[in-house]
Amino acid sequence: MEHNMQQAARPDIRTADGFAAAVKQTERLLFAASYAILGNGDACADVVQGALMKAWEHRGSLKNGAQFKSWLVQIVQNESKNFLRRKPNLPLDENIPSAEEDQNHIDVKQAVNALPESARLIVMLYYFERYSVKDICGLLDLPEGTVHSRLARAREQLRKELPDYANVR
Repeated sequence: MEHNMQQAARPDIRTADGFAAAVKQTERLLFAASYAILGNGDACADVVQGALMKAWEHRGSLKNGAQFKSWLVQIVQNESKNFLRRKPNLPLDENIPSAEEDQNHIDVKQAVNALPESARLIVMLYYFERYSVKDICGLLDLPEGTVHSRLARAREQLRKELPDYANVR
């Protein structure tokens, strides 16, 4: 019964309105997935837009609508990697402090950007987007142990990079 209720609440991605509604629910996730690879907000916006166009064109290939988020994240990751291959010298976003971003935020941002790509996305989803480990497993199609171990390795690397933030959890 619960499965039927979830299915009824899930937009039909075969229609333009349903696709748009489903995408609206994943916008931040898609941007985070691209940013974890590119580190450049302007490039991420372009890549996500292109990935959404590709997803719309190939939406018929998605067999299970419940897998929409992970399918879309995979497309965004692939498009981000392709973009990076075409433009390997893509500049990272400027690290100039603004009113809301002080030096501490810059230090953390730089340390996270220095993480391996496989850990960077998991860290961004877990800490910045507040996804649970279980949700991350579903989105990235990874075993729970893999997500936990990548988080642990990332925390250790962040502790080394940010000794003033020794209580990273």
